Amino acid sequence: MKRISRTISIVGLLALLLSGCSAPPAAAPSPTDAEFPIFTDGVLTYERVEQPGGGYFSFTALFVGTLTFENGCLLVGGDPYLFPADLTSWDGTTLTVDGLEYQVGDKMAAGGGQLHDVVLPDEVRELCGENSPVLVGSVQEEIPDPIGPPDFPTDEAWGELPESPLSARRDSVGAWVRDRVVIVGGWSDQPCPATADCAVGESAQRTGASYDPVSGEWAPIAEAPMPVSGNNIAVFQDNLYVLTSDVFAGSSTPTFLQYNITTDAWSTLPSPPDAGTLVAAGDRVFAIPGSDENGAVVDSVFFPDSGVWAPLPDDPLGPSYDRTGVWLHGTLKLSAKSLASTGADGPAVVRIATLDSNLSSWFSQPDSDIIGTGAVAAGDRVVFPFYGTQNGGEVNTWDRPYANGGIFNPADNTWKDLPELPAGTELDEYAHGRPPQVIGHEVLIGGRLLLDPMALTFTELPEPTWAPRIEATVITGLDSILVWGGVSYEDGVGVNHADGYLLGL
Repeated sequence: MKRISRTISIVGLLALLLSGCSAPPAAAPSPTDAEFPIFTDGVLTYERVEQPGGGYFSFTALFVGTLTFENGCLLVGGDPYLFPADLTSWDGTTLTVDGLEYQVGDKMAAGGGQLHDVVLPDEVRELCGENSPVLVGSVQEEIPDPIGPPDFPTDEAWGELPESPLSARRDSVGAWVRDRVVIVGGWSDQPCPATADCAVGESAQRTGASYDPVSGEWAPIAEAPMPVSGNNIAVFQDNLYVLTSDVFAGSSTPTFLQYNITTDAWSTLPSPPDAGTLVAAGDRVFAIPGSDENGAVVDSVFFPDSGVWAPLPDDPLGPSYDRTGVWLHGTLKLSAKSLASTGADGPAVVRIATLDSNLSSWFSQPDSDIIGTGAVAAGDRVVFPFYGTQNGGEVNTWDRPYANGGIFNPADNTWKDLPELPAGTELDEYAHGRPPQVIGHEVLIGGRLLLDPMALTFTELPEPTWAPRIEATVITGLDSILVWGGVSYEDGVGVNHADGYLLGL
């Protein structure tokens, strides 16, 4: 039997920010020397404190996940759960909580609050990981159906979507929000000729629509408060967050917008300290600027409950460029390349640092031997999904070619090469005008291949049933790909489109 405990005031604990705690925690009386947490044979528990008049705190946030036993610790959905000690038992096979029995592999629905500001003791984190713990108030027998992209049957070919209420356009914003696809904005003016580079002729659109794949119906949504273009987005529950600017008006100042699909309403929120790529991180959103080349930039985090941006601690990577962030296992993985000149000695390679789940401490991880960018989190890996090599050119030829892509495994801090492409594959990573995206635990590369970064295998997808196009809106779900709009060229003349196609995987 292994038992670890620490002394902490339960009043202080419950006074911390709890996601979904409905009662005012500071009012709870409790001993100041209660043990927290109690770690016994792999299960974490805490002593409940009765409120005046009887009963206990009510936790209204619902957490659903699969029970696992990893590294000698019980986790739910990869997070350490703290169960009420007087209601919980564990015999090494069966976890019993308030009379309900669970075994490894079972799903659990628990009411509780995530303790973002609590750091578990070192001995516990060594076994249970760095994720913020979830304090459980109760469990329920019924497992709710997830609200999100629906499961699609496997299709042998792309299916054409019904006609949408949107005008033909390109470069629209699109995402799954709850169980529907939302598409908004984009450009409807005449595209540049195929070989030209020209300015847009009018502002981007404000109109949008949602698509329900179950009913097959489109519905207009409220107009955005400003023109919307690009694809800098993050999604959390009912909300689509967009960071955009009105390029036609000559403004480079970004505006941070929120669209709520339940209320069908837009809000204009405070913008981040420095514009950057949005990264969804559970119930928070990061903004990660791409480069320090024009001066040091500030990474920041947005808290939707308070509507406030807060700066992140300085990362250990120093002045850098090609900065990309991904959210994996409850931590931010920041990749970047040093601005220090390398010349003929070799290129600036990708480096990685991890910010802990409490957003307080960074630690560096082993440098790579690759020079690519565009990291995505897929399964348990950080994937840099661009193929090919570079040698520095004629002026600063390096000692050897360096690969653009690779795969980082944070579990053992190792790097692996991307697997070789299937024989005869001609790959355009920007197929349909979008870079590689994540589908479930795999990466969509070139619009035709799914890469499993853990098994290092590929799955080939059916050929598109439409003519090649660029600047399309590509929306990936857990097991689906939706392509809508974009521009195609015939004899050098561009044509915007308003059609869409869906593939179930």
